[in-house]
Amino acid sequence: MKYVASGDEMARIDDYTINTIGIPQMVLMERAALCVFKFVSERFDRRKKVLVVVESGNNGGDGIAVARMLHEEGYKVDIYWINEIEKQSEGFKQQYNIAKKLNLNFIDEIIDYGYDVVIDGIFGVGLNRSVHGRHAEAIHIMNDLDAYKIAIDIPSGIDSYTGFILDTAFKADTTITFELMKLGMITGAGFEYSGNVIVASIGIPSNVIDHIAPRLYTYDEKDVEEKLPARKVDSHKGSYGKIGVIAGSKNMAGACMFAAESAYRMGCGLVKVCTTEENREIIQQRLPEAMLKTYDINNKASIDEAIEDIINWSDVIVIGPGLGTSDYAKEVVRQTFENYDKKIIADADALNILSENRDWLRNTNAEVIITPHLKEMSRLSDKKTGEIKENKYDIAREFAKEYNTVVVLKDSRTIVADSDVHAYVNMTGNNGMATGGSGDVLSGILAGLVGQGMDIFEAAKLGVCMHGLAGKFAAVDKGRYSMIATDIVRSITKVLEGYESYDSIDNN
Repeated sequence: MKYVASGDEMARIDDYTINTIGIPQMVLMERAALCVFKFVSERFDRRKKVLVVVESGNNGGDGIAVARMLHEEGYKVDIYWINEIEKQSEGFKQQYNIAKKLNLNFIDEIIDYGYDVVIDGIFGVGLNRSVHGRHAEAIHIMNDLDAYKIAIDIPSGIDSYTGFILDTAFKADTTITFELMKLGMITGAGFEYSGNVIVASIGIPSNVIDHIAPRLYTYDEKDVEEKLPARKVDSHKGSYGKIGVIAGSKNMAGACMFAAESAYRMGCGLVKVCTTEENREIIQQRLPEAMLKTYDINNKASIDEAIEDIINWSDVIVIGPGLGTSDYAKEVVRQTFENYDKKIIADADALNILSENRDWLRNTNAEVIITPHLKEMSRLSDKKTGEIKENKYDIAREFAKEYNTVVVLKDSRTIVADSDVHAYVNMTGNNGMATGGSGDVLSGILAGLVGQGMDIFEAAKLGVCMHGLAGKFAAVDKGRYSMIATDIVRSITKVLEGYESYDSIDNN
């Protein structure tokens, strides 16, 4: 597990390190500068010209320290101090005084002298206001220079919490951030403007980070390996869960196919698809492994019998993909939420129906994961999509707490939240996954993990991570332009192959 920090949380970590632990601010500043210096010196020879642009805070102090280190190594370095902020931090003052005594070159304006590298040390993670005036002018000029661009800690002008551009922002090729990834660099425009991100350690003790405990965290591959449910030596198909998939409608058979096959590929034991009679032939041909229960949409007794069957049979139900929002679909959702007391993954049309019938969600006896994208979350919460995108963590957590659910709020950086203060932010996946059926695949993956006995919150986090990893394999195989949901389903196998020992397969 790796924490992801907001600007406020990182400020608290710095403050605790300096004022409680006692590591001097100048020590941290020198270490931060050394990380940037090493990056530049390892990639650019001493004939290159470097421009460092700073303001009067600690980020500017980092920048001046980088300039000094490069100057001492023989690089031609110019420093442009914008000097529009009257109050100077103590760290900046010390670095500035050192630089002046060493006769570093401060310039009065940015002129294109053929710089090869531009380093942004204007604002740090604490910026929360719009960028204008000379600061905006400087950033525009920096962006226009034909040079390799490096941001210190976070690109100036990016909100460290939302990733939004605060009117204008530096667009980096590489951002060297310190100790923890910042939330604003993995979401919104911050993801693009940060370029390649390097997380460098500057010696902040791990117990300080644990003490502050930022609200968001993510997984790495080691976490995936540790959290995957184990396969038992003495087991059978019933050991790994019976998944009911209530999905699909006339001319919408694909959605239930994606969910059902993904649950199988994720390792569940049995899947039964509950869908309209019109989908019988295609499901039996395309996924013969799945059991099937169909109903006549014009016959309430047929619907009642099918839903009763799937409720009595299954350990987990996926409901919603391709279901539609007609009267019969509403009846299917109502009966499931009122009568089922195990575990439900609600997606797509089930969410649209629930948005008009929230008491079904509030009063159900089942444990529920909901998987809305921003527009679906807008319907569920009566909040605008822009507000949700700006406050995904808070809105997901508040909804999870109010309705006693696990919320998988899907976006380019998906948030998984329950009522706890800590939530998961996903960093796997790619924009090729913005394709029809991808969400249905996720529902099946989640069901497959829950069916194998995982807690629904743990399954939601791991499932979102693995869905993104499958998307990575699909992109490598097919390309981000050409990949489709079927490619993601098939790539689940490739993800799991990396965590399996063939010796153990032979023996067990």
